[in-house]
Amino acid sequence: METSSIPIADQVRLAHGILQRTAEAAGVDILHIKGPSLHPALLQRSADGRSPVPRHSTDADVLVRPSQLERFQRTLERDEWRMTADFIAGSAFGHAANYWHEILGYCDVHRRFPGIELDAERAFDILWGSRQSLRIAHVTCHTPDLNAQRLIILLHAARSGRPDHPDKVRAWDDATVADRDAVLGLASRLDAEVALAAATGHLEDFRGERNYDLWRQFSTGDTIRWHEWRARIHAASSPIGALRVAVRALRLNQAHLRMDLGHDLTRADVMRGYRDRTLRALGELSIAMRDRFLRGGR
Repeated sequence: METSSIPIADQVRLAHGILQRTAEAAGVDILHIKGPSLHPALLQRSADGRSPVPRHSTDADVLVRPSQLERFQRTLERDEWRMTADFIAGSAFGHAANYWHEILGYCDVHRRFPGIELDAERAFDILWGSRQSLRIAHVTCHTPDLNAQRLIILLHAARSGRPDHPDKVRAWDDATVADRDAVLGLASRLDAEVALAAATGHLEDFRGERNYDLWRQFSTGDTIRWHEWRARIHAASSPIGALRVAVRALRLNQAHLRMDLGHDLTRADVMRGYRDRTLRALGELSIAMRDRFLRGGR
């Protein structure tokens, strides 16, 4: 998909501003997360350490009050935003849908944030209750407070497979004891302790939790898909939820394939996608079985 000629950094900031105006017009509460909404204390510093370096981002991320999500989506569609990946196709956590606008580029609309296990509406209330304001593209936008932003980027870093992720270093390693205690307290309120532990290197403290395997898989950079699906099934909160995850595992993610190919899918594209998916799964399973055999032989 082609976007406008606006520089990407300006495009993302403009998208944040427009999304805020859109939400206000619709009577919807949104919080701007990551990208240009990130608190200066969490940004990379210049070489002399005196000034923050603007955060690079290719899309605008917003967290929407779940009970107002459908209203916000209807408003986006009216304003010519096109959904390119729904919540189920968007990620392993089903947390965000991706939209594209001819002028404003991409945005991710979050209905919850991965790692926060508390009911999404209650979690939003907690984040909304301590919100702060920030001017983005000359528009007053709402953001989580500094402690919540620390937690959010730590949870995001936990999915990177990098124990030395720069966000983890700035938000945790370089934080004061008081800052860490505040983040731990917020994680407890939001039921985000397992994911936070995955980010900070303390995941083994939560061995036995139903979502332990899932966060181990992401935080270690394990890219074997059947490991991920097994962990996702185990992390499901109910038998019905586990069944839904298992059914989705069999489906081709056509939204991602469409974005990879850059055009609407043909029948042949879909058939090739299923073929490639099957071959990859068989190859990964073969490697896993070989490794298990070798381990058992020692």
